[in-house]
Amino acid sequence: MFNPAQEMSSIAFDKILGGALNAVVNAQNNSSLTTVNFIKSVGFQNDENGNIVKPVYVDFKYPKEVAPYQPGAPAAYYFTVKKKGKNYDENALNGGAYDVGGAEGVVLNFTVDTDGAICAVTVVEGADKLSESSKLTLKENAGGEGAEFELGKREAVKPVPAEYQEMTLQVPLLTIVPIPFIRVASTDIELNVKINSINTSSESSDTNVSAGMTASAKYKSIFVRGNVNINASVSHQKKSSSTEEIKKEYSLNIKIHAVQDDVPVGMSRILDILEEAIVPKASGQAIAA
Repeated sequence: MFNPAQEMSSIAFDKILGGALNAVVNAQNNSSLTTVNFIKSVGFQNDENGNIVKPVYVDFKYPKEVAPYQPGAPAAYYFTVKKKGKNYDENALNGGAYDVGGAEGVVLNFTVDTDGAICAVTVVEGADKLSESSKLTLKENAGGEGAEFELGKREAVKPVPAEYQEMTLQVPLLTIVPIPFIRVASTDIELNVKINSINTSSESSDTNVSAGMTASAKYKSIFVRGNVNINASVSHQKKSSSTEEIKKEYSLNIKIHAVQDDVPVGMSRILDILEEAIVPKASGQAIAA
């Protein structure tokens, strides 16, 4: 007879669920071993005995500017204040262009203090028109007196190209490649068991009855004497069959959510030390701009 409780108790839940959990644990273990092998084989150099010797470095070469570009400048003349004078009108001095020793269209900018003394003269436009014979004469409406100026010359300056030095940067390989730290964040196990019981029974019966009779008589004197023989047979046959079939269906669904885990504290410290060791070094070769 079908007994659901007995059938359920006969299912090896511990092996089914335990096997799934063991598979997850083994997967996590294999992932950890993969990480260890990756760090040892990719990030470090090993000797003949498999012992770690030193980290694997990647060399980068790049040009570094050691002297900036200096632009050139053509030769130019300028005026310096030899005597500041007094009582000059700054607005009148800065109005319009000057005719400096025959060089027309020279624009000058004067700086005058509160006492009307000229502190500085700047050539705004037309410096290329000045020459050694150029003399500065102030405008008549500028007022003031006693200012004197001296012509100076700035020699031409050639542009200086920038200077570069070839630098070599050694970077530990582990600091620039992602390290696989896979962690199983969650595991969902869904087990479905379906038990079907089928009972089949059949019964049949068959009864046969047969009878036969034989008689014989003998006569003596006036009485009748005889012998009577009666033959009878009865047969009864009953057939019955019963079949019970139990079907069990299992469905196991496992959902695993894996994530890239954070770098362990020890490995993070090693990476910090390796990063601090990254120092650019000159290769001893200058590069022309």
